[in-house]
Amino acid sequence: MTKEQCQKILTDLFEKYEDNEYMMQRLINHVTAILPNTLETESVNYEKRIVRQNFLSNEQQSFIQVFLSKNRYFYMNNNCFYEYDGKHYMIVKEDDIIHNLLSSISKDRTLLEWKYKTKISVIKLIRERSLFSSIPESYTIQSVLGQLFPQFFQSKNQAKHFLSIIGDNILAKNDNIIFLIGQHMKHMLQELDNIAYASIGHATISPNFVTKYHENHSYADCRLIKVNDNCSVDAWKKMIRNNGLDLFCVAVHYSKRYGDSDNFVDNSSDDELRNYVYYLKNITQSEIVTQFCSKYIDEAQDVKIGWKDLHFVWKQFLSSLSLPNMIYSATLKGLFKEKYNYDDSCDSFINITSRHLPLHSDFIRFWTTTINTDTSSENILELEVDELCSLFKSWAKQTATTTTNGNISEDNVIKILKHFFPSVEIIEAKYVLNVACILWDKNKDIAESFEYIKEQIKAGSLTLISFDDAYNYYSKYCSTKSHKFVVNKRYFEKYICFNLSNHIVYEKFIETDWILKN
Repeated sequence: MTKEQCQKILTDLFEKYEDNEYMMQRLINHVTAILPNTLETESVNYEKRIVRQNFLSNEQQSFIQVFLSKNRYFYMNNNCFYEYDGKHYMIVKEDDIIHNLLSSISKDRTLLEWKYKTKISVIKLIRERSLFSSIPESYTIQSVLGQLFPQFFQSKNQAKHFLSIIGDNILAKNDNIIFLIGQHMKHMLQELDNIAYASIGHATISPNFVTKYHENHSYADCRLIKVNDNCSVDAWKKMIRNNGLDLFCVAVHYSKRYGDSDNFVDNSSDDELRNYVYYLKNITQSEIVTQFCSKYIDEAQDVKIGWKDLHFVWKQFLSSLSLPNMIYSATLKGLFKEKYNYDDSCDSFINITSRHLPLHSDFIRFWTTTINTDTSSENILELEVDELCSLFKSWAKQTATTTTNGNISEDNVIKILKHFFPSVEIIEAKYVLNVACILWDKNKDIAESFEYIKEQIKAGSLTLISFDDAYNYYSKYCSTKSHKFVVNKRYFEKYICFNLSNHIVYEKFIETDWILKN
């Protein structure tokens, strides 16, 4: 309202009451006495309010700054709040944050009258602080690296590279890059995806990790990454469930710090890491085959190597360098045909062989001449992979035509069986089912040991014998007979359960009256 408008109101009032002496006195009294005092009082009160408001505003700003510094709360769009204590990240309930906030305001007491106003401001600021805007402390970074190396990765740089990749994926960087991994690592990444969805709301954190090369993938876009072959998936799951948030935050930190995973590799002084990660990026299919041939192929007259054998040696080459199978079988065969003479009638390459083949040829001959397969349910048949290694070594010593000493690793046995005998059933990478070896009749040894077990039962007047005691007697029997091979306790108990099921009581005991009658 303007000054002229106020003057007009007063003029109108004076004109209205100019014939009313009482109202004129009241009007004059309001204008000359009441209005000035009222305005003065309101002016003083207003100035006090301004001073108080400025004071509370400054106090609120200081309180919020100190509170958010002492309490590192963050937020993600999955409607989750997080807290970082300088060591570990954790999910926290909004109610717990509000309780801590209001308690702090009450202790301070200065902001009591602005308590809920301050609460709203703080929660708003926390919602604007992304979890991934936080910078992990050195303790957190070293803790995460310590859990990854050496248990899962061979070097600390490999662990950092992996974290950079995960950080890139969280921040949606380099989505054109393909990372080739082993099946073992795929199971680990599945658990990582599960934890990422539950903790930070990412549906998938490893979309560009693949276990099989596809011909549509350009080598230039392919990167290699690996974990230790003997690492435990269960140990990985436990680690991720306990420290997944720490890992994700450190991963994002590394992605931001280095720019992306390729920049980390480029700026690293680790030549071994760089050469492995960029192996496919810096090579062609023909060059890979040439590398293989220089190390694994020997040229000689009047010899030949079958395609299936050559393909197996190729797999050995890949395994020795921890490389994925990056060339399709038909393409690979075509590349070999360009380098060597090929006889289609016997599916073999002429005038070449491999120094790595004799051991596998001997094992295949051992398998085909000594191993019988029986998938019927009439017998319990099973050989452990380490038992196959021992039987092969024994066979090699007794066979004059072998060219090796029979020393073979369990890993090699599994690879040979999977490649040359794909129908053979192997479980837990340890047990080969439905097979028996003519060099060792496991079931016959156990059956014959019961005569010895019977004598021990008679001497002890036992009415029941436990599986453990029966196995101990079996082991002693084998020792007295100088048996070269002894079945393990697992197989012994499977034999008992299969053949003596009607005489088993209390799950782990055999009735001795049956044994004594036979």
